[in-house]
Amino acid sequence: MEVRDMMDSKEEQYFNGVGSPPRQNNEGLEKGIIDNTGVIPIRYQDGLGGIDIEQVRRDQQQAKREFIRAILKYLRRQH
Repeated sequence: MEVRDMMDSKEEQYFNGVGSPPRQNNEGLEKGIIDNTGVIPIRYQDGLGGIDIEQVRRDQQQAKREFIRAILKYLRRQH
């Protein structure tokens, strides 16, 4: 079974790059009914059950900068 067969229309739109990710209902999580193993880290939650995309992008940019600095440092040591 393909992933798209298991998605509802909102999830499929996001999967295809249209719109924003669907919101989750965290009611059970707040009450302690649902196991929260594997959920979005608090750092990336937007408070509405979704993902703070801007924070993710900032962290990705920082990781790219650190990676490039590490590569340049390595290359400088080679000469």
